Amino acid sequence: MRYTLPILLFIFAQAVSAQVFRTLCNDGIKHIANRNYRNAAECFQKATEEYSTEQEKTYAFANLAYSQQMCGELHKALKSYNNAIGNDMNKVALMSQRANILLQLDSLERALEEYNLILEKEPTNAGALFFRAGIYSETERYNEARADYIKLLSLEPENDNVKLGLAMLYKNENKLNESLTLLTMLIESNPERAEYYIARSNIERLMGHTELALLDVEKAIELEPTNGNHYTLQAILYERLGKRDAAKKSRINATKYNNVSVND
Repeated sequence: MRYTLPILLFIFAQAVSAQVFRTLCNDGIKHIANRNYRNAAECFQKATEEYSTEQEKTYAFANLAYSQQMCGELHKALKSYNNAIGNDMNKVALMSQRANILLQLDSLERALEEYNLILEKEPTNAGALFFRAGIYSETERYNEARADYIKLLSLEPENDNVKLGLAMLYKNENKLNESLTLLTMLIESNPERAEYYIARSNIERLMGHTELALLDVEKAIELEPTNGNHYTLQAILYERLGKRDAAKKSRINATKYNNVSVND
């Protein structure tokens, strides 16, 4: 009987701790819903000191990481994702989030390792394939990048982001005709997307088709008239065509919308 009171106190303490954990997490979720990420991070930081199960630990640290990420505190978010994942390589969704943080921190090799682990578990994980292809392209591993993009297209044949990634890969490989063809197909399917016209303009400029490049930039300006970057490209193309007055006007617009001075 002398052990009854300590046991009851222990059970009571556990119940109180569980209630505190739930309250902190509920408050944190409310803050996330209201986009008050700083307050959410404070709640989940406290929750990481109150968890009693592995599942609760993962939940608290994962939401803490997300809140920190949304606050721009990427190094803190990375540490929190590490705590949420631990050594469990089955937490694929959290590993994808961690890889995203690594990409934002320009830790390409570490991000690549993470995507490789994810794809070992889920060979058809479209997100991991897409970002791994981007890393391969960035690091000039073009054959591997192409293989990932082609696999993605077999999984998602209508995914325009994948087609754009492949077009940019062709550009990096100096396969300009292939890139041009793919971008033209994208424009025909999405005539309202200014970024596709800009991408095709860049290819046309590399091919020496300055007037065609200018037409695509002008279409992009028509679609996005307050994007200063478009006027910068327009000015460069006007310069190439010897139209200095027109180039000057474009630079004025670029400065107006970017609020910065513009140079080639």
